[in-house]
Amino acid sequence: MAATLSLDTLTSAGSGITVATGKTLTVGGKSVTAGSSNIQRATGDVEVADTAGYGVAGKSELIIAANAGAATRTITLCPVTETGVDTCIITVVADVDAGSGFKLTVVENDGTTEVWTGYQTGDFVRLIVSNGAWLVVDHKETYYSYRYLTANQAITHSTSAKFTGWTNVTEIGDTWDNTNDKLVTPTGMNGYWTINFSASSAIDYFSGVPVLYLGGVVLSNWASYGYGGGGHAQGQCGVSGEYYATSTQAIEFYGANVMNGTGYGATGTFAGSSKDETHFTARFNRIY
Repeated sequence: MAATLSLDTLTSAGSGITVATGKTLTVGGKSVTAGSSNIQRATGDVEVADTAGYGVAGKSELIIAANAGAATRTITLCPVTETGVDTCIITVVADVDAGSGFKLTVVENDGTTEVWTGYQTGDFVRLIVSNGAWLVVDHKETYYSYRYLTANQAITHSTSAKFTGWTNVTEIGDTWDNTNDKLVTPTGMNGYWTINFSASSAIDYFSGVPVLYLGGVVLSNWASYGYGGGGHAQGQCGVSGEYYATSTQAIEFYGANVMNGTGYGATGTFAGSSKDETHFTARFNRIY
């Protein structure tokens, strides 16, 4: 028969109160186990569950370090009704950069509903259960693309054309569609694209300007370019900004020739083949 001791205050003459090995201490209906945190390093796909060592019962935080360096890695969350999850923060952090084509992803208990995806060392997500659902309280994920136009591209006066053929400098997050020459907002995600798009001339008397599209709609079409002392175009012209995008919306890079007739500038050639010529950088910041 279990004994019951009723006290207003529990004190100790020593440094603390000891609970014997194999016994548990329950406070307010919650089991308190050794340590307030559970820190694990996953070397394979894992599920948040006590039976797998990735438990939340009696813990204030579960931290899982994992990576997709050699393969896509999936962390599956426990049900939102799991014992102890209502008082435990779950953190998943990447400890190695993802390999090409791989990702570190966190999914709900159904095994398919994506909650968060990261790629680079230090990418992380912190989650709690609120109102019967998973809530992201903090996160960082890296989606970045840096490319330059592979070869010169000519555009005749009074027209615009999409730039095709780009050379990769840096790609993190696999947002670039190489077949269709465009950036694609990750499926199921909304956020902001920060774009820096620079166009460079390969000829004198240049009348070309960069044009940026989002979801098939033009974002900027600036008819501005500079002239040198001899009447020649010099330097670069560019487009930069932060633009909100929804799932699968595409960013596309065009050039326009603002000349409206024959003569100088009737055909404008955008410079390609090196990083200091026509190029762009793009970073996607996810929001929840």
